Amino acid sequence: MFHFVDRILQLEPGKHTLGVRHITDSDPFLLSRIEGRPLLAPSIIGEALGQLGAWNVMAANGFTLRPVAGIARNIRILGEAGPGDTLVLDTTIQSVDDEIVTYYSVATVQGAEVLIIEEGLGPFLPLEQFNDPGEVSQHFDRIHRPGSVADALEEGPSARSAAQAESTWLELDEILSWESGQEAAASKRVADDWPLFDDHFPRKHVLPLSMLVQGLLGLGERLLADGSSASSGIPLRPKRLRSVKMSQFVEPGQTVVAKARVKERADRQARLTFRCEVDGKRVCIAEIDFVATLEDD
Repeated sequence: MFHFVDRILQLEPGKHTLGVRHITDSDPFLLSRIEGRPLLAPSIIGEALGQLGAWNVMAANGFTLRPVAGIARNIRILGEAGPGDTLVLDTTIQSVDDEIVTYYSVATVQGAEVLIIEEGLGPFLPLEQFNDPGEVSQHFDRIHRPGSVADALEEGPSARSAAQAESTWLELDEILSWESGQEAAASKRVADDWPLFDDHFPRKHVLPLSMLVQGLLGLGERLLADGSSASSGIPLRPKRLRSVKMSQFVEPGQTVVAKARVKERADRQARLTFRCEVDGKRVCIAEIDFVATLEDD
């Protein structure tokens, strides 16, 4: 349930990968909307791009090492994707050595850019610590079916056997403190029985950075919507994530505390800083811009 690349169309080891993700009504990690269709969480689109890059470098090193989410210096949310759409995922490896991979990735729908990751960095760790290398290799063989984007689009979104994941997985559990329109803190307890751990990762269960980031996006939207100083009344949505950095894993049984603070605010945009901690120790930081429409800069 936590594999987000349905097919790899092109793969040039250590250089470039092209793939697709079909989105259906039963797709995991859909966000409900009061008006309009559900949308795939933007952090999960970023996860799909990261996984595509990971498939490239794992195949190149013979499934001995895998990159783990580390740093993304700039992520731009440019559009939306929902059921019926096919994400075309395009990842270029900018640099790779024995310790880290750096990549540039773009997700599009019908030629329109939806999300871009600029300078994503993933440090390498031994694959066998997280997965059975043989099973990973077999999964790669199933999805590596070279062809054209047109071929993949003809396949279209197909029905999935897995039920849709609970939307609460994408949210933080409990509000710990709240200063309207200024700052807030919320917590999320990681349970060991989440089905996503069947894929992420069977041998070492850790909270995916993408799920933590989606919780931050939701917390930021709520905090800004509750700001009494907002004069426009227009909801602000995430647009750009700056300097996202994960410094250690969050494991089952642990509770992560996310702290959000409004750094700057105008009628149509705001910038928030986030800090996540486990037992008072920092595990993740980020700075995120929110805007009234995705066309705003």
